[in-house]
Amino acid sequence: MIEISLSELNRSNFYEKTLQTIEQICDDFSIEKDFGSISMANQMICDYLDGMHSDFIADVDFRIDSDELTVQYSLQNGNFNAFASNDDGQNTALFVLQSLADEISFSTDFDTLISTFHVKTKMSIQRQMQHQEVRKNIFKFS
Repeated sequence: MIEISLSELNRSNFYEKTLQTIEQICDDFSIEKDFGSISMANQMICDYLDGMHSDFIADVDFRIDSDELTVQYSLQNGNFNAFASNDDGQNTALFVLQSLADEISFSTDFDTLISTFHVKTKMSIQRQMQHQEVRKNIFKFS
């Protein structure tokens, strides 16, 4: 597992720094096909923060595993309560975010939002190739 942390992001640098990190992750782990969904989900969270908490400070943690990219947005001041509420099914932003990510969850006090994307990274492809090579060798010696 690889972790990347961005600390104390605010309105002036949140979008630029998170988007650069997403681009780098997609390039480094060969998940360019997932860039659109991941960056659009990030944009929706940025729009929410801009609209609801103009003076926000956030920490963003990216965790990359062989089949998942998890992005955790933690607010130092403010919360995701309005984003998480889905009164009468009217919260379009939450619905769209749930459509883009494979899993969405909130901490109990709503100061953290976690989005998970199921991806096939370069790490998982290499692992599959290693397993195939092991299988070939097993059958070759049988």
